[in-house]
Formats: sequence, structure tokens, C-alpha cells
Amino acid sequence: QDFFYDFIGGATIALICLVQTLAHAAIATTNVIQGPYCAFVPPFVYAMLGTSPHASISSGAIAAILIADQLQYFHDINERTELASLLALISGMWLVTMGLCKAAYLVRFLSQSLISGFVTGGSVLIIEGQLKNLLGLVNMRHGVGFIDTGMALWDALPQTNVVGLVLGLSMMGVLQLMMWLKKYTTAALKKQGPHPSWMKPAKLLSEMKELVLVAISTTFAYVTAQMYGETILPVVGEIPPGLPPFKPPYDLPASRTMLETHYRLQEFIMGGFLVALTSFLTTYATSKKQALHHGYQIDASQEMFALGMAGTCGSFFGSLTPSGSLSRTSLASEVGVKTQMSGLMKIVVVGTSLSFLTPVLYYLPKAALAAIILRSTWTLVDFKTARELWNAWKPSKLGGMKRDAVVWWISFFLTIFLGVLYGIGSAVLFSLLMIVRDAAMPRVVTLGQIESLGNIWRDSEVWSEGRTFPGILVIEFRGPLSFASADWFQEELERKRLSSPDQVEIMVLSFGSVHDLDKTAIEMLRELLTEWRQRNVSCIIADAKSRVRLLLEQYFAKADKKNKAPLLDQPAFMISVDDAVQLAKRMLSKRGRQISCYNARDDSGIEARLRGSQGWRGSGANLAAAAPRTGQESASAMEQGRSDWQRANSTEK
Repeated sequence: QDFFYDFIGGATIALICLVQTLAHAAIATTNVIQGPYCAFVPPFVYAMLGTSPHASISSGAIAAILIADQLQYFHDINERTELASLLALISGMWLVTMGLCKAAYLVRFLSQSLISGFVTGGSVLIIEGQLKNLLGLVNMRHGVGFIDTGMALWDALPQTNVVGLVLGLSMMGVLQLMMWLKKYTTAALKKQGPHPSWMKPAKLLSEMKELVLVAISTTFAYVTAQMYGETILPVVGEIPPGLPPFKPPYDLPASRTMLETHYRLQEFIMGGFLVALTSFLTTYATSKKQALHHGYQIDASQEMFALGMAGTCGSFFGSLTPSGSLSRTSLASEVGVKTQMSGLMKIVVVGTSLSFLTPVLYYLPKAALAAIILRSTWTLVDFKTARELWNAWKPSKLGGMKRDAVVWWISFFLTIFLGVLYGIGSAVLFSLLMIVRDAAMPRVVTLGQIESLGNIWRDSEVWSEGRTFPGILVIEFRGPLSFASADWFQEELERKRLSSPDQVEIMVLSFGSVHDLDKTAIEMLRELLTEWRQRNVSCIIADAKSRVRLLLEQYFAKADKKNKAPLLDQPAFMISVDDAVQLAKRMLSKRGRQISCYNARDDSGIEARLRGSQGWRGSGANLAAAAPRTGQESASAMEQGRSDWQRANSTEK
């Protein structure tokens, strides 16, 4: 039933994929034929094992950036081509292992800021590397790194092929026109019809813009070729015809040399891990987007395993590391692809092209290929994110994104000057250190009451109009309270208590953000509460939830051998911050301290009613509502409280 849509969609995507893979192989600095090899075996393996019907698996630009980074130390292009297959095997085995171990969560350590910085830095490297083909520099020496490649370009600049340069710039203009056509037709077709008959074919033609450009530029090179096939501009040249042969990647000459000498073998293995993570992240992100759009689910671990098997099997047939593509996956949805049968159709089209059309690709100008790469790479340059993060840095006290900005710039600069491995690795390490810092040093803020918002409690540093009460310090701990943060918590509480302008007699601690306590945290609280009791400082804990509340009641709501009275002498633990402050005000009133705040209420009698009616662990949700408001009500409440307290004591006896 879906065969027609899969047949048409698969054939369309295959033609686009054929040209894109040539460009991706050029980005990876390998022989261009290795790109189409990536669109032959890997799509078949993924079609058998993958869970996304729309994912288009072959080569990818981001994966090609990482591959080129690992291959930059090898000068011979044939050597780089063989090592690219070995890298595909290594990254594929990484993905298979992680898929079997259900380790898809590892990609979460690659944040959006990190990916944006790395892709932007890698795009700069791609643009620099493709200037050689755009300028037609045939005899330019191989450069290693951003600075060395720039110097090599400068030295070879007098050798520029003017015809190739003009053709490349013209093809970039054609690509831009096709992109504008795609944008216009897409917007027009979304509106209500009727639409002109030419609009849908024009949109399909704009989708196949790379194929149109290859046809124009190849025709130009063929027509202008001189006698004996000599062209007036650099071309791809002879491409071996036929399907990819079976060759174990570890048995190739360059691979055997690396395995025997161990030259850059360790870097290759770690680079393969990064290639694996990045290719999976790209594939999974694009597939998940389509899954949400069409209402089906995909299994992340199975996707990781399927992509790993695709890369592993493809490496035995000369393939690059496979990856998904956002543009091709979106196109698969638009042309009506229903199943992975479209991936099998891709194999048929690519296989036919490899068998019969490779002589045509002989005349494909390298400048045209560079034009495709440069125009598509420009869309990957994401300085917009850097600008947004920089602008968000400025209001640091109001939620600035200083950390994300630092991660972006670390990833960007180190990718350019030290390579992708150091760029991503350093940015990930910095991000992990920040996570550890958050766990060890969470924010500890002083709260104030905001009357204009219904007496809610907010950070007094941000809400300067927040009202506080003399003798009462309200603190909120915003993070996990464990062995890593226990000392920090104790130090910050003491610092805030001692630096308070008024003498603090009662500490109100909001534990709404504390989701767990461990043994170290409990012992720290015991030590702190004991010290406070000796200094006549009381403590009330509010907003404690679930396990935290139960642990507090177990360890601090009862007397023990060392303390004759409970360390937390509060009638209830299920209370809000506002309830806790009302209780603190009452405790200060009993100590004879006048609370200098307007509308202060006498809450006498509430504790007695709580103890008499609900018991020690009763809920304090209605403390504020139960507070009397007038002097007469206060007096009657005190009498009622005394009688309730006496009745409760007689009942306990």
C-alpha cells in the first residue's frame, strides 16, 4: 500500500544523496567515491534494524568534520581514505557497545551550546579547507591545523585558476537562487489554493538543487574540455566504476601500518568515540523530530545499535561513518515516505549510479563541489547562538547564561586551533566541572515576603522590596544536600546568620528544593542544630517533602540520648514558609521580644490546638488561617489554647 510513496521518495532522496555524499567525502578529505559507498551498505543495515521510517542514513556534514580532523595528520589521500574506513569500524563498534549497554544517555553531556560552538568552529575549518578547490590550487601543499593551512593557501594563491573560481562563485549564486525558490514555493504552497501548476515541480527542483548544479557544471567542463579530455579547470577525475568491494578495514595497508606502529592509534580510538556520539546525536535528533511530528516513538538504544551496525558493516565496503541528515529526513517526510523501503530504493539508485554513471562524474569540477560545500556549510555557522548567549550574560543576577557562553567559546576556539577532539573534550570537561560545582556549592539565598504578590517568599537579592522580620532569618537551600554540599551548606548558613544586621534568634530553613538527605548531611544538621541550641538559636524547617520530611522527623523530632529535648521543636513538618514564619513570630513573642512589623498578629493558641487535635506530626497547612486577628480574638484564643493543651496533656497521661 505504501510502496508507491516509498519508491518515489526513495528515488528522489537517493539522487540528492548521491551528490551530497560526494561533497561530504570532500569535507572528510578522502576520495570522493567513498561518499557514495556510504549510501550503499549502511542504509540497508539500518533499514533492517532501525526504528525510524523517515531517517535517511548515509554520510553527514558534521560527522565529516570530525573525520577530517582525525585524518589531517596523514598527507596521502589514499591513506586517508583507508583510515576513514577503519575509523568507521571503530565508531561503529563504540555505538554497538553503547547500544547494547543502554548508554544512549551519554549524548546528554553534549549540550546545545557545546554542539553549536563545535559545529561553528568545524564549519570555519571546512570553509578554509575548501578554498583550495574553489581557487583551483592543484599543487598546494597539505596543511595541518588552521594556521598551517592558512599559510599554505597564502603561498599557493598565485596558482589560482580563474575559470574555476568564476564557475564556483557562479554556482554558489545558482544555489542561493534555488534556496530562495524553495523558500518562496514552500510558503506559497502552505496557503490555501488553487496553486499554479508549476509550483510543485519548482519546489521539487529546488529540493534537488545540488543535482541541478552538478548537471550544469559537469556539462560546462565537458563542453570546454580540450583534446584528449584535458579540462581548463580542475575536475574530480577518474572514479573506479562498480559496486564497493569487500575489504576488511583493518587489513588495508594504511590500517595495518597504524595497528603495527600504534602511530596516533590512541587518538584514533578516542576520536572514533566522539565521531560515534556526534553521528548518533545528529541522527537521533532528526529522527525524533519526525517521530514527534508523525506521532510514533523511536527507541534511542535500538537507534544507537542500528547506526553502529550500519557503520560496522559499511566499513567492510569502504564506507565512511554513516549519519542522519536533517534536510534529507525532512524531505522524506515531505515526499510521503512511509517505511524504510525508501532506504532500500536508495541502494538500488546508488548502486546503479556507481555501476554506470561514474564516467560522467569524471568531468565534475572541484570548484562546483566546493561551491556546494561552502554554501551548505555557511548555514552551519551559528554565531547567532553566541550573540544570544553573550546578551544573556549581561543580566547575570537575573538569570544570565554566562556558563553556556563560556562553553560555546571554549568549544569554538579550541576546535579551530587545537582540533575537534580537544575542542569537544575540553568543553565537556568544563561542563562536567560546572555540574560538580553545582552539586557541591548550590545557591543559598535569603528570602523576603512580597506583599504585592500575595505574601509569597522570594530571593531578597532579586526582590529588594521583600519584607523581613527582626530576629527571624529565612533561608532557602537550592540544591541537593549530601556529602558533597554539607560543609558548604553549614558555612553559608553561619555566614548569613552572623552577617545579619539584627541578632538572629530563629532560623527558618526552606527545604523545598532539597530532594534527599544522606548520612553526612544528617550528621551535619545534628551538629549545627546542637550548636545553635547552645547559642539560644532555634530552627524551623519548612516545605520538606516526602523522604526528606520523614528523615527529619525520624532524627530530629524526637529526643535522643544526647539531647533530652528534640532538636527541632516545631508542631508540624508539613508547613509552608509563611506558616513557619508565623510560628517563629509566636516563639519570639513568648520570649518577650517585640516584633516591629505592621499588622503583626498574636498567634497564641495555635500550637496547643495543633498538639491537642492533630498530634506532633499534624499538618500545618492552616496555621495562617487559624491565627486570630483582633485583641479580643487573641485573648479568647489564648484561653482556648490553654484548655486544649491541658486536655491534650491529660489524654497523654
